[in-house]
Amino acid sequence: MPDYLTKEEIRQWRSSLEKITLEEYAKRLGKVINNEKETNDMVDVVYKHHSSEVKYVSNEATTKNNFKAEKISSLAQQSFEREKEISLEKVKRELKKVQQAQKEKQEAKKSEINAEIKHSVTKAKKEVKVKEVKPVLPKASIVKEEVQVTFKKNLTPREQAVFEHFINHKNSIVYAKELAQVLDLPRDYVYKYIKNLRAKMNENAIQNADNGGFILEIK
Repeated sequence: MPDYLTKEEIRQWRSSLEKITLEEYAKRLGKVINNEKETNDMVDVVYKHHSSEVKYVSNEATTKNNFKAEKISSLAQQSFEREKEISLEKVKRELKKVQQAQKEKQEAKKSEINAEIKHSVTKAKKEVKVKEVKPVLPKASIVKEEVQVTFKKNLTPREQAVFEHFINHKNSIVYAKELAQVLDLPRDYVYKYIKNLRAKMNENAIQNADNGGFILEIK
């Protein structure tokens, strides 16, 4: 027959400051609790009822807490996953915006370059002028009005000036002092240029005048 805890032992357990359960206290004494024995002791009845109620509430609370903890953990995980998805979508949208902006910038730059090229080409076309093609006379040929005289060699600038004076006064007497004024030289230097002109001409066009001076005779 099992050795049950006595009422006195139970009272000692209740008055003890040590926090252990009645089962642990009975086990320590090598005894068991008599749960089947009815008692009229108000303390036992209240204690038994309180122990049962606390135990029941404790189990239910634990179950509920565990359920709530699991539910909260699940919601937290779902919330984390959702925030992760939202962040990823946001990053993708921002990246797409950056790529689009870069593309638009490149297209704008390309259009600007094409516009500048087109403007430069148009401007260049407007600035290009067709130059008049002037006939090039032979080096040994000088034409003035209807007068044509050919030369064996090119004339020097001073020889050219003397010849043009003769052309302007063709078939008229030209004096050495006139040619000296044209060349801004002493008169004695003029004869050298007349001599050079005669030597370079294919035609014998410059003649000596009777009263001094020279005549360019052209018919």
